[in-house]
Amino acid sequence: MHKSLGLNALLDWMRGDRSYAILDLGPAVGGNVRFWSQFSCCLHICDFYRSYREWKAAAGPQEESAEAAFSELLPFHDEMVFDIILAWDLFNYFELRELEALVQRLCRWCHPETRLFALISSLPNISVSPTIFRIINRERLLYEIPTQETKPGPCYQPRDIARLMARFTVSSSFLLRQGIREYVFAFQ
Repeated sequence: MHKSLGLNALLDWMRGDRSYAILDLGPAVGGNVRFWSQFSCCLHICDFYRSYREWKAAAGPQEESAEAAFSELLPFHDEMVFDIILAWDLFNYFELRELEALVQRLCRWCHPETRLFALISSLPNISVSPTIFRIINRERLLYEIPTQETKPGPCYQPRDIARLMARFTVSSSFLLRQGIREYVFAFQ
C-alpha cells in the first residue's frame, strides 16, 4: 500500500456540488467503482492497455496506425466531455509516438479544467504489464503488480513529458520513493 499525494490532490480539486464524467483507462476494479460511487459521477472504464495489445496482435503484419486503433478503442462521440481521466501508469507502456496519438485523441474530450492523473516511472526496469491500482481511500493506493517479469522502463525526460502534454499544465507533481512521479495535469 502506498500513499498517493496525486490522488489526494485530484480529489481536493473536486467539488461536491457538481457531477463528474470520469474515464478510467485501467481495468475494471470493484473497489475503485465503489470508491467513485460516493461522488456524483458517470464512470467509463476502458481497460485500454489490454484492448490495445489485443488489437495490435489481431492487426498482424498490416500494422495499422495507432490513430486508427485509438479511434476504434476509444469510440466516444465528439460531444463527450470528461472531467477526469485516470491514465494510471499506462504512459510507461507506450512509445512516444503512440503516446502522442493517445494524448491527442484524449484531448478531443477535454474541456478547460479537465484533470488527467498519471503515474510515470523513472526506474530503469518496470513490470512487463501495467500495475493494477486499487483505491483504498483518498490517500492510499494498493499496487498489484501482475508479474515479476520486467522490461526496461521508458525513462521519459521532463522535456518529453512537457512536449507530450503541451495542451496541459502540471497542476500537481509528486516524486514518490518508489521511483514514480504522480502527475495531475490540467487541460488548458
